[in-house]
Amino acid sequence: MKALLLAAVILGVGMSSIVAQKKSTLMGDIVVGELTGRDEASREITVKYPGKEGTEIFYGILAEGYKLKMEDGNRRDLKLSEIVPGLHIRVFYKADRQKVNKISRIDVLGNDEFFRLRNQLSIDPTTTVAHAEKDGLPATSPLKLYLAIPYNHVQHQLIEWVDKWNRKNGDSYGKLESVSDLGQADILIVVARGADMQVLVLPMESSDGSGTIEGLWSHATSYLVVKDGGRLKVLWTGVAPVFSGQKAEVSLKTTELLTAELEKRMKARSGNSKK
Repeated sequence: MKALLLAAVILGVGMSSIVAQKKSTLMGDIVVGELTGRDEASREITVKYPGKEGTEIFYGILAEGYKLKMEDGNRRDLKLSEIVPGLHIRVFYKADRQKVNKISRIDVLGNDEFFRLRNQLSIDPTTTVAHAEKDGLPATSPLKLYLAIPYNHVQHQLIEWVDKWNRKNGDSYGKLESVSDLGQADILIVVARGADMQVLVLPMESSDGSGTIEGLWSHATSYLVVKDGGRLKVLWTGVAPVFSGQKAEVSLKTTELLTAELEKRMKARSGNSKK
């Protein structure tokens, strides 16, 4: 139980929708967003990120002598010219007495905030993905779903939920249909390993009374996506914890997050069509 509580504290375990990309963790204060500027002389870095009330700007100074960790485990000096504006980055920082943000670590996450989504779909990295201007689902019936999920139990649970939804609510709010061809889909449900706010993978060892359970805590990011010509528009994004054990990899709460969001939007779609 203590191990589970520690995991909850460090990982922020518990399901949530993604809004703000700035928070405090046991690893330090972090901000996640788009690199918009860097100055080699002053070592200042500028990051644009989604705040609680809209876009906000973070300013920070990279610590002198900062070492970039390489894939082979070695470290070398980081030249700011190496990180290109537009990249999706995570910054660890601490404000000093003069309220200047001192950056102690930079993680380059991807070309933009949707790199996990593209990877999970195995689509061209240049495919345009953006946040949807309108958050409603298409009016098509049945609404065709394409599932791209690395966790078998979540895939099966969603298929079972679709069947239950059609039997209980299909006539009132519209039916859903799972399809195996991305080209036929109206909406995409994508679950990808990892999350922007995940600062580490946490080992866990606990006893359930019958033996020792060993594994790792991490996160999964879920997306609800609509197609718009050759582009993808993201309606919603959420994060839930993942436990990877010796025999299984379980994405806790991911199914609950997705089905709750789908149900809410299907009912809202039905209400809008009657106006």
